[in-house]
Amino acid sequence: MKDHEIIEPFLIRLKQRIDSDPEITAASLSVKAGLSNAAIRHWLNGDSKSPTLKSARKVCAALGTTLEEFMSEATNPVEREIARLALQLPDHLLKELLGYGRGLAAAADQSQPKGAEENE
Repeated sequence: MKDHEIIEPFLIRLKQRIDSDPEITAASLSVKAGLSNAAIRHWLNGDSKSPTLKSARKVCAALGTTLEEFMSEATNPVEREIARLALQLPDHLLKELLGYGRGLAAAADQSQPKGAEENE
């Protein structure tokens, strides 16, 4: 690959995913996603435009995830599961979940002794 700084968040995560899994190559993932053999390599090299939303969704499906999950800031399995479940809820239930989550966070904050965060 060329010395090319990748700045698009989707491509940054995609490169990290490919680099972290020896079973995945840019070419094999391109083909599995139904794209041309070199599509992902071209994106990462800066040889072609960034992926369209449709292509990004195809790549994520080939990875066994959704674009929303792939781009989530969730860092562990519990956070990823919460994000996945939230994506499935209709708006009125999502608002209820948000209220419940805020209540839990407030209760957890109140249960910490004063000054506890200063000792960490």
